[in-house]
Amino acid sequence: MSVSSRASASLMARHALRVCSLGAVLSFGVAHGAETAEVGKAMPIGGHTGNAFIGTWDDDGDGKVTRAEYEAVRKARFATTDSDGNGSLSIEEYVNEYAARLDRDIADERNASLKQTDTRFKALDKDDDKFISRAEYDNSGDRAFVHLDRNKDGRITKEDAETVAKEATPRRRSIIGMPTSHTLAGMLEIYDDDGDDVLTREQYDAQRAKVFAATDTDKDGKLDHEEYVNEFNARLQQQIDDRRQAQLKQARVRFKAIDTDENGAISRDEYFAMSARMFDRADTNKDGVITHDDPPPVRERRRDDAAVSQVQTP
Repeated sequence: MSVSSRASASLMARHALRVCSLGAVLSFGVAHGAETAEVGKAMPIGGHTGNAFIGTWDDDGDGKVTRAEYEAVRKARFATTDSDGNGSLSIEEYVNEYAARLDRDIADERNASLKQTDTRFKALDKDDDKFISRAEYDNSGDRAFVHLDRNKDGRITKEDAETVAKEATPRRRSIIGMPTSHTLAGMLEIYDDDGDDVLTREQYDAQRAKVFAATDTDKDGKLDHEEYVNEFNARLQQQIDDRRQAQLKQARVRFKAIDTDENGAISRDEYFAMSARMFDRADTNKDGVITHDDPPPVRERRRDDAAVSQVQTP
């Protein structure tokens, strides 16, 4: 089996339930921002920089986060997490509190996404016959590819993405993170079967044909509403399971990073020292208020990055 064939087989196996087929090829008149649920603000999931930080910590919805506003929410978070009231956080308290917020926000976003299945189906069903024909499917796919292929060379690459990124409207951070063909990263995750970060039109059409065939479970050459919903539900649940497991694993990593004295508990001082670092990192213009005008923070080179560099450099 050739490298390309092995890569293609691996892609189809790995993404049998996760390949972003119909949801990724919405007609561009559909407001995909509605697919993301509005999550609660009192105990938000997180977000350390830029739009994610504001979306998470902007408690009064005025588009900015003051230090006082941020600290008030962080104090409430600590009190909620310290379930035994002993003034410090065990790893179980820390992870369990995070898991409760994560599950709530996942449920909110999942419900909002499921509500959009009817809207997406109707957007693709142009002739309103209650089916998505192969022609309707292909036409929508064509629009998605053309939208990202900005230099019209029949390929989607990082060069195209730079133009799209400049035009993109900031959206609320997604907890579930379903890939979408509205972004270069989503297109490549879904359809780039050889992993070279270049998506040709031939690759795209071939992968979409496979997805259509897999979704058309009764093999009548068209997709009914049930087929559409079942395919989306399966992908959505697989994405949720993967994302939740990864997020909880990361929560344990964060606990160890905050527990600077390595005594197995996060003290109030350690917790609020971490909070201050988060705010200071996001407040790049150092005016005590985080807004969309703050320049993005410069990524600090980690010590392990430097170590790897020293090993690899002659």
